[in-house]
Amino acid sequence: MAPDRISAIAALALPYQPHGDFAVPSFVQARALWYQWLLCLDDGARAVASDPVGFARIQWDTWSPTGWFDDQEFTATARSFTNPDWVAIMLNAYRSRFLAGETRDLRYEALARRVAETETIATPTLMIQGADDRCDLPASSEDQHRFFTGPYRRILLDGIGHFPHREASRQVAHAISQHFRAAMG
Repeated sequence: MAPDRISAIAALALPYQPHGDFAVPSFVQARALWYQWLLCLDDGARAVASDPVGFARIQWDTWSPTGWFDDQEFTATARSFTNPDWVAIMLNAYRSRFLAGETRDLRYEALARRVAETETIATPTLMIQGADDRCDLPASSEDQHRFFTGPYRRILLDGIGHFPHREASRQVAHAISQHFRAAMG
């Protein structure tokens, strides 16, 4: 969207979506994204709204191998899941991917059109994903080099799940630092 302003990109866990299009994935990936389908149902949205902390906890428990967080860390973070606007923002973020007519902020319409027009990226890009990501399966970021006309590198971190920046912070920071240094000369 602004290649003249960005000299390097580092992406974590989520594969690139050409044109910003969230297409229905393979059945295996769809099973991992079960919560997104639940959120598209009004009854599912109400269930999450009635227990946002329980909803978030099941994600933390299942998206990565066990042991990447403890109960004290989750409890501290879970306070944010009870903020008055968290459920509405989270629901809109997921529902707008698959449901036509979801509310969008019209101030970003010009940017959304530019995203929709973009298939390839020339900016040097690093993709870091956990090899044991149980949410966005590693297969979802395979073969994405075809969408990058500039340098592209994908790193899979063994034993790491959906939150590489938290589960392997030193490795991630080192890889990003190297990537940015190389991109900037």
